[in-house]
Amino acid sequence: NGTFGESSAVSPSHTYTTNGTYNARLRVTDGEGLTNTATIVISVGNTAPRATISTPATTLRWRVGQSVAFSGSATDTEDGTLAASALRWSLIMNHCSTATSCHEHFIQEFAGVRSGTFTAPDHEYPSYLTLRLSATDSGGLQHEVTRRLDPQTVDFSLRSNPSGLELTFGSQSLRTPATRTVIVGSRTTLSAPTPQPLGGSTYRFASWSDGGAQTHTIVAPAANASYTARFR
Repeated sequence: NGTFGESSAVSPSHTYTTNGTYNARLRVTDGEGLTNTATIVISVGNTAPRATISTPATTLRWRVGQSVAFSGSATDTEDGTLAASALRWSLIMNHCSTATSCHEHFIQEFAGVRSGTFTAPDHEYPSYLTLRLSATDSGGLQHEVTRRLDPQTVDFSLRSNPSGLELTFGSQSLRTPATRTVIVGSRTTLSAPTPQPLGGSTYRFASWSDGGAQTHTIVAPAANASYTARFR
């Protein structure tokens, strides 16, 4: 009722008998007279809605630039089928340094719609997308569901002639031969530092097997590819 009642019980309790939304507050005072307060929202006579993502399917493997359609809905015991205005979508990029260590990058939000489309972004691998749908009923209760969307990938084989020289792949420096996995349709800068030493000799860049400049951008095709830097 907006006021604090005194209790010396270890676990004091209260029962709400009227439907509604309440802000329950607990204030604790120690022997020195110092206090701390915690608050929790309690909804009586209302159940949380149930959100459902219909598309895209979990089997989707997206490529950079692909238009991906999404759709979903939510139902509630008290409100029935929730209006589109009760729905909120979020698209998140998850960038992973290892298979179990990932951090999120917010990409886009879609509020008040049951369906829509987004364009799959360009990002280095390993990474994946998370599509989140949050539904809020008339009582303020929410339910959130997520769908993980993994990309379609290919392998780049990176070589030099002679073998053992260094190449730059995006932000990485590597020694040939090497293999890197990328998302189909992604763009990466490929470079051959020159000059560079190897085995007592100095080598200068001559050409790339794909005819590109010493430093050029490659777009990942739908199949595995190989790139060789020739030196003299």
